[in-house]
Amino acid sequence: MRDYLLLFVACALSGTAIPVPEDVTLVGAGATITDPFGFFAMVLVAAAGLLCRDATFFGIGHFAGEGVFRWRVVQRLVGDERIARGRALVEQQGGRAVLVSRFLIGVRSTSFLVSGAMGVRPRDFLFWDLLGLAITTPLMLLLGYALGEPILAGVSWILAHKWIVVVVAVVGLGIWGLRVVRSRPEPEGDAPPEL
Repeated sequence: MRDYLLLFVACALSGTAIPVPEDVTLVGAGATITDPFGFFAMVLVAAAGLLCRDATFFGIGHFAGEGVFRWRVVQRLVGDERIARGRALVEQQGGRAVLVSRFLIGVRSTSFLVSGAMGVRPRDFLFWDLLGLAITTPLMLLLGYALGEPILAGVSWILAHKWIVVVVAVVGLGIWGLRVVRSRPEPEGDAPPEL
């Protein structure tokens, strides 16, 4: 029972509070499937967690309207580029954008937020999201089941060699930090005067 609760929470927070796409969570959970009942239970629990996350983003957009795009937290966490991609998707596809975004990593939650803000009807959102969940959730869990042994062997290796993971993470964060610092524009007031 505890495992299902953890799966629900991991799915509900995936791609948002937990910066890991839902696909990784589902494939990892699929690697632990041992019987058919476990598979069907995982599909229902994972889909419920994902639906809660999706509906939360849609609801925020639905009730806040397009003003949500000016919120400082949305600007900082989502950014103008992903908002623009989400808007373009909703303008092209309407309510179907919810289904289409289910297959796109990096714009899912944004598309749900944008769909709500741009007036997609709640019942259309629910229809397209449930259809997408009915397709992707079992597929990702089955992929995890099929790749279960290599995935579990990889996790075991990582746990046995934690120091390598820490070194790689520190180096990766260092490289990322340097790129962020170098990409910032220099303030105009600090430039030396021209003669």
